[in-house]
Amino acid sequence: MPRTAIAPLDEIPENGNRAFPIGTRSVLICRSSAGVFAVENMCSHQQATLEGGKVKGPHLFCPLHGLRFDLRTGAPNGTLTKKPITLYKADVVDGIVHADLPE
Repeated sequence: MPRTAIAPLDEIPENGNRAFPIGTRSVLICRSSAGVFAVENMCSHQQATLEGGKVKGPHLFCPLHGLRFDLRTGAPNGTLTKKPITLYKADVVDGIVHADLPE
């Protein structure tokens, strides 16, 4: 997977998230006390965007239904779906968030 520079870390609010268009996909960068995470900006329940959902520790809550996803595994917690969200390996190098995105 190609390594892609997404955005400066300071553009991502602490305990928040922001989506970035990368090619044909929307990548959501989440930042919390648990780290920096990159996920596909799409809820696996009803294909709603996840941007703007609450971030608490290693969890992201869908803004549409409140379904909680574990940002470390993509796994949902609840009864609305058993399908995980898509995760991308992310890290911060020299203040820039990078993610490994498929071509």
